[in-house]
Amino acid sequence: TDRDFWNALKVSVKWVVAEVALQLVFGMIIALILNQRFKGRGVFRALTFIPWAMSGVLTAVLWSLIYNENVGLLNDILLKTGLADASSAWLANGKLVFGSVVVAELWRGIPFFAISLLAAMQSISGDLYEAADVDGASAMQKFTNITVPCIRSVLLLTVLLRVIWIFNFPDLIYSMTQGGPAGSSNIITSYMMQLVYSLDYGMA
Repeated sequence: TDRDFWNALKVSVKWVVAEVALQLVFGMIIALILNQRFKGRGVFRALTFIPWAMSGVLTAVLWSLIYNENVGLLNDILLKTGLADASSAWLANGKLVFGSVVVAELWRGIPFFAISLLAAMQSISGDLYEAADVDGASAMQKFTNITVPCIRSVLLLTVLLRVIWIFNFPDLIYSMTQGGPAGSSNIITSYMMQLVYSLDYGMA
C-alpha cells in the first residue's frame, strides 16, 4: 500500500544516513590508527578487515544469535553486569530493532571505509607532515589541512559507493527481521522482496 511504501522510504533514508555517517566516522578513526607505526600493526589490520569479508547473510545469522532473547550473548552480558533486569527482544521490539540492525551493518561496513581511507593515507608524502611539524602544526591541523584534502577524492568516492550499496542491498535486514516488526525496519528493497514473495509483482 501507499502507506507501507512511504514508511519504507522514510526508513530507507534513516538507514542510509545513519549507516554512511557512522561508518565514515568510525572508519576514519580506525584508518588513522592503523596508519600509525606500532607493534603488531599487520595483525590488527587483518582483524579489522575480517567483517568486510563476510557475506550479509552470514553477518545476519551471527548478529541474530547475539541478539537472541533467550540465549543471546548481548542479553547475557547485560544481565550478568546488572545493566538490565530482564532480557530484551532486540529484533522483535519496534523501538529497538532499527538500532539493532544499524549496529550489525555498522560492524560489517566500517572495514570498507577503513581499508579505502587507509590506502589513500598511505599515498600521502611524509614530507608534508614533516614540514607541518616544523611549522608547529597540531594533530588536528595536520588532519584538516593535509590528510583530508589529500584523500578527498577517495573519500567522496567511498561515500558515494556506500550510499548506493546500503540503499540497494537488503540482505542483512531481510535475513534478520524481514522488515519487521510492523515495518519498523523495512527499507525499499526489503519491502520490494516482501511484495515479490507475496506474488504482488506489479507493486514490486
